[in-house]
Amino acid sequence: MSKHLSSALTEYVKVWGLLALIVVLGFLLAYQFVEPPPPKAIKIATGGQDGAYYAFAQKYARSLAADGITLEVVSTAGSIENLELLKTGAVSLALVQGGIAADTDTEQVESLGSLFLEPVWVFYRRPTRIKRLSDLKGSRVAVGAAGSGTYLLALRLLSAEGISESNTTLLRENLAQATPSLLEGKIDDAFYVASPEAPLVRKLLQDPAIELLSFERAPAYTHVFPFLTPVTLTEGVLDLERNIPSRDTKLVAVSASLVARKNLNDSLIPALLKAITEVHREGGVLEQRGQFPSINFVDIPLNDDARRYITNGPSLLFRWFPYRTAVLLDRLKILVLPFLVLIPLFRVAPPLYNWRIRSRIYRWYAAVREIDAVIEQEDAREAEAAMKRLNEIEKDVASVSVPLSYTGELYQLRLHIGFIKENAAKLANRTADDS
Repeated sequence: MSKHLSSALTEYVKVWGLLALIVVLGFLLAYQFVEPPPPKAIKIATGGQDGAYYAFAQKYARSLAADGITLEVVSTAGSIENLELLKTGAVSLALVQGGIAADTDTEQVESLGSLFLEPVWVFYRRPTRIKRLSDLKGSRVAVGAAGSGTYLLALRLLSAEGISESNTTLLRENLAQATPSLLEGKIDDAFYVASPEAPLVRKLLQDPAIELLSFERAPAYTHVFPFLTPVTLTEGVLDLERNIPSRDTKLVAVSASLVARKNLNDSLIPALLKAITEVHREGGVLEQRGQFPSINFVDIPLNDDARRYITNGPSLLFRWFPYRTAVLLDRLKILVLPFLVLIPLFRVAPPLYNWRIRSRIYRWYAAVREIDAVIEQEDAREAEAAMKRLNEIEKDVASVSVPLSYTGELYQLRLHIGFIKENAAKLANRTADDS
């Protein structure tokens, strides 16, 4: 390898090696901020296996499986237990009934949106005629299982009507337990908070021995309890052939929400909301098409990413790419920053390389210019010293190695040195002649 080629290669390595080191360090720094990959398996707490929560969660699981996510459905006693499981980290997600946030600690959790409306159903046996909740006083009332949202809500509604365990028999039975008891006459009334799609609710609505209470004062309830919303179950909407219900029935409803731990991996949110949108976007008996999932009807603080998704739809990445690909690109997007740094570095590198090569040549010009200034003063005493210094510089310059493309500038320096030597020699000769 020639001396000139070796010199050029050395400078290339120095310049581009430094820039490469800066880029590598940039990637390493940026990688520290890359989010961890989302888990492939998560758990969701629902409710009893005969309830709507459990059935909906099974549908979410089938949708999420298409994106490679396994959703394990955990059966529980209800919303209060679901929140406790979330707080302890036993599950990452939970379906939670609206209206219970005020009575529980929600610091570690956040909502991913409301999903559907759940009416408060109060069934009673015929021929008794009940017009208001206050008429339940003194009877046997199933108020839901302890640990369920139904239980908490039923107690609040009954308390507002002056009903308590001191004047009424309140039985802690869930939907599955209370239904046969009500049908067999072992209890008089039963509270449920469930979707109209719940099988046991449909069963009770179809039984001629059971009547559904109409909340004629629904606006008053929604005023006292802001988490409630009035709904009307119109005549025949559940079964036109059997005309169920047989009349327009006023109800109050809460919303069911998907709640997550705050440390849930953000990359899971698009997949989760895609799944619940597929399940709930058609609406139901009480919901309009496209109404859910919604940022409304939530009483637990809403996750910011969930708000953006529900309001604006999925981001471009999740709209155009498969889930796993979109997650990978989203996680690694911060690594684009080092590439952005590369653009100015590529522009800086050639001038930097030129400067380093030319600095080998131009650094001699300062000394040459000083000697030239001395000679121009025609000081004979300095002529001999100038000649000696120029010889040393000429010797040093002769050992300078530069790439072939810069040889012309090197020879230009040597010509300048030679020209000044001639002037110094003339000055020395003139001085000798004068003496």
